[in-house]
Amino acid sequence: MTTTSAAPAPAAGLRGRKRERTRRSIADAAFRLFAERGFDGVTLGQIAAEADVAPATVFTHYGSKEDIFFSRRQEFDDSLPGAVAPARTAEELIEGLRANYAAKVAQVLDPEAEDASRTFARILLASPALHRCHTAAVDARREMLLNLLVERAGPRGADPVTRAELALFAGFAGSVGVVAFEAMRTHLAAGSPLDETAAAVHDLLVAGFTRLARSYADSGLLDASGR
Repeated sequence: MTTTSAAPAPAAGLRGRKRERTRRSIADAAFRLFAERGFDGVTLGQIAAEADVAPATVFTHYGSKEDIFFSRRQEFDDSLPGAVAPARTAEELIEGLRANYAAKVAQVLDPEAEDASRTFARILLASPALHRCHTAAVDARREMLLNLLVERAGPRGADPVTRAELALFAGFAGSVGVVAFEAMRTHLAAGSPLDETAAAVHDLLVAGFTRLARSYADSGLLDASGR
């Protein structure tokens, strides 16, 4: 009886793996074309042809070219709650955010991902459409951080003044990340060595979050509810 009830699981796993392979195949095909022709010079139909799938299959997995290009963005967003929720003090919160950004930088600058990361940077910097999409994503991530901070603040988060101050902090923290990642992409697109790029980005993250830590250390604003 136990064997019978568990039987559907392998099929579901097989479907999931097949779906992920198709999704990855589409993304790989898209990036080959983006690298050759630029983001703005590629259509979804061309991506489908390159991936050897029907156009409808592309839309099953992605809503737009931008979704394909930023397909790993969700990984960053998914990690944000884990950087915020455990922190009890301003110092722990700010260090958690810095570490979260640093971990993402390390992924991008992994030597095994070097070619893909440099290609990504060059394509993004060359496309006004991607810049607009990226700006919207940055705004959404800042709002996500604000909502996490408000939730973490407990009853204090319902106060309009507190919420406004938390929004200001979310903007500051997000700006540090934006500046660091822009520097990283500029270095990558210019062909700078990975160690040089990593050092430059590390210095920016440390400088930015250290200044935030000094500014908010004794304010009480970023202490978690219940302290």
